[in-house]
Amino acid sequence: MTNIIKAEFLKSKRTMSSKLIFAFPIIALVMAFVLTNGIENAYAESAWNWWYAFLLPGMIAIVSYLSVMREKKNGYYNIKTLPIEKRKLMLGKIAYFGILVLVSNAVIFVGATFGGTVLTTSVPAYGAALAVIVLTIAELWQIPLFLFLSEKFGMVVELIVCLFITVLGVIVAPSAKWFLFVSAIPNRIVTPLLHVLPNGLRAQAGDPLLSSSVVLPGILITLAWFVLLTYLYLNWFEKREDK
Repeated sequence: MTNIIKAEFLKSKRTMSSKLIFAFPIIALVMAFVLTNGIENAYAESAWNWWYAFLLPGMIAIVSYLSVMREKKNGYYNIKTLPIEKRKLMLGKIAYFGILVLVSNAVIFVGATFGGTVLTTSVPAYGAALAVIVLTIAELWQIPLFLFLSEKFGMVVELIVCLFITVLGVIVAPSAKWFLFVSAIPNRIVTPLLHVLPNGLRAQAGDPLLSSSVVLPGILITLAWFVLLTYLYLNWFEKREDK
């Protein structure tokens, strides 16, 4: 598996995908600076909110599509010729994408923490560091979903679905039904870590959304979705290649 992941990094070297994992967090940081310029205790809050609510799902969708296009361009040469199970190769690709998400989350953490120190912020550094890990785990389910949509329907349908589930997640996250919609879970479980509400506003002391009791259940639910979607995607891909 390690060699498969290394191969994915080599294939993506100097490609657009390798640049987007840094470009998207930087966009979030710049947007936050422009939108909160002069507002106290708002920079890091805005950067994180723009990131996990909209830009991170968009980045996963676009990078997934670009990866699929690279594979289609060479006729899935690596998958068809290497003496390795197709399922294992694609699982390695999914793991590779998970690492990219982790790197991007780390970039937003560094930028938001540094910027927040300069511009003032109420986002706790320890909670933000935990959010890097929690958010990475909570967004893994999107990888097999967007790979499937890219393969099956193309970029337009994939981005429409991405936008729909992203907006739905933001709307549902503050409600009592947050755990029923997987796209709402990441927005909900980072609230007690970042002290930022799903709508981007700073959470006030005593707000019920600051309860950390949602974090572990949220992680477990998103992991279950990730396992299910990965299983379905790998089965679909294997049967597709056999035809």
